[in-house]
Amino acid sequence: MIKWGIIGPGNIAAKFAEAVKQMEEADLIAVASRSKERAEVFGKVYGLEESKCYGDYREIVQDDKVDAIYIALPHPFHKEAALLSIHHGKAVLCEKPVTMNEAEVVEVVGAAREKKVFFMEAMKTRFLPVSRKIKELINDGTIGDVRLLQADFGFNAPVDPAGRLFNKELGGGALLDVGIYNLSYSSYYFGNKPVSMKSELYYGTTGVDESSSILLAYENGEHAQLYSSITLNTRREANFLGTEGRICVPIYSNAEQAFIHVKGEERKIHIPFEINGFEYQIREAVQCLQEGKLESELMSWDDSIEVMRLVDRAQK
Repeated sequence: MIKWGIIGPGNIAAKFAEAVKQMEEADLIAVASRSKERAEVFGKVYGLEESKCYGDYREIVQDDKVDAIYIALPHPFHKEAALLSIHHGKAVLCEKPVTMNEAEVVEVVGAAREKKVFFMEAMKTRFLPVSRKIKELINDGTIGDVRLLQADFGFNAPVDPAGRLFNKELGGGALLDVGIYNLSYSSYYFGNKPVSMKSELYYGTTGVDESSSILLAYENGEHAQLYSSITLNTRREANFLGTEGRICVPIYSNAEQAFIHVKGEERKIHIPFEINGFEYQIREAVQCLQEGKLESELMSWDDSIEVMRLVDRAQK
């Protein structure tokens, strides 16, 4: 059994904890925050010993009982926490976006390679059973040759210059917060190396991109039209259009179902989560650790680096 510790006891960490507590192959034993009081509040909810609720990140990575660290901090702090964990020999599952830019993730991967420590980006969408089933259907030619992916992810958040979403110093902006889902999704199905890229980012009054529109073209003729926003509610839907039909994926970033349209007929795929959707990336990390792997084939080091390279390109 892999024993986990969490750095950053926020909302997304709660979802991770809920999943781990119901899994046989993993156990949550520790949490760390910059505030010991906050760590203890989180720990009480998930049945952690008070002695395992740390008020310093260094304490959790020095805990010999902890095998792996889940980093759930805001993304400007991912690199620092990942490097700290890796240098103490802890396996790392790091929330998306893995870092702020390509240079940072290259540094983290370099440390993982040097220290021979497992590291993986927690891009949950890649590990969902529906996502993997769709890839199988596309590879089998179910909708013919796929020519277009349209994906959007947007929500309307109140503008708060001090809040995480609209504060440049805290890594705010649509591209890093939700646009990263679009880019990683496209890369998962079409590959990491588009032959061309066009991007338009709209910057609001606080200096962060409030929306991003990206067009990618790939070597085999596929295109991806990707839109993200933090000031506009979108359908959060993905559509694959092929020469013989299409696949529609509602709420694609957290999908439990998809609809296949071929020759005027509709077929539904429904694969409900066992817990809350976080279990699949956790299970992948656990399996990799049990097999002695340093990276996952589903979300490799190269995948994380190339997607962040696309983010850098889009911002430029």
